[in-house]
Amino acid sequence: AIDLFRAFGFSENDFIVRICDRSMWVEFFLRNGGSDLRSLEFLQVIDKIEREDAESLESKLKVFGISLAQVKEFMAEPLKGEGLKSTFNELERRSFDRFVEADAAIVRGLAYYTGLVFEIFDRSKNERALAGGGRYDNLLNIMSDGKVNLPALGFGMGDVVLANLINDTPHARARMETWIAQKHAANIFVVIAKEERRPEAEAIVRQLRDAGRRVDFPLSAAKIRKQFEAAEHVGAELTILVGEEWPQVKVKVLATRDEHAIPHTELADWLRNRQKDV
Repeated sequence: AIDLFRAFGFSENDFIVRICDRSMWVEFFLRNGGSDLRSLEFLQVIDKIEREDAESLESKLKVFGISLAQVKEFMAEPLKGEGLKSTFNELERRSFDRFVEADAAIVRGLAYYTGLVFEIFDRSKNERALAGGGRYDNLLNIMSDGKVNLPALGFGMGDVVLANLINDTPHARARMETWIAQKHAANIFVVIAKEERRPEAEAIVRQLRDAGRRVDFPLSAAKIRKQFEAAEHVGAELTILVGEEWPQVKVKVLATRDEHAIPHTELADWLRNRQKDV
């Protein structure tokens, strides 16, 4: 997860991974009179400790015979536990310790987590969690009806909050813009000028893709202007218009606006013979 955020152009000054071990909270719950059967219910209350007011939290904790003051006192203590210790040792060996901090408020209320959990936040605190996950050592066993029993760890990310952070972070946005300039989604866009010619257009798409070219096309009927806008958006160099001129197609070089009418049977050869690789 840390490497992924670094690949987006973020540094330790932009994001922080907050880590906790749920087993410590379970131990706290049991020490204070709780039972294993209600531990998940208790964890779900702790999971909201930064998002709910004190009165509401006090009311929910009361049913367990635990006060908010006890919880706050536990959270103020240095976090202990073999799981956290080994994790932080490993992160330090990989020079990742500057990206992480222990935080008792990170619990993640889903039932399948079994130990270490983490969430990633922007340092500016403008966004909600960017990503979150943890260990779920029993999940594969449950989902496979006992056929597979393997420890596991994973995380999920939010695309909208990540996009917001990229746009708000100049060096990350610059990296994204550089990548977009170098890596177009498609080099060729097939414009379907007459919907009746969609079968022929899709055959061209398939043939070009089979030849190793990156090709896009509209999945539903659209105005020609909108299709050319889509071609610009994906970074296409060429458009191939399939319409009234069939069995010829019209190839347009978007940078120069040069147009070429070519029989569709000769299109592949024409593309191969172009000086510039598309």
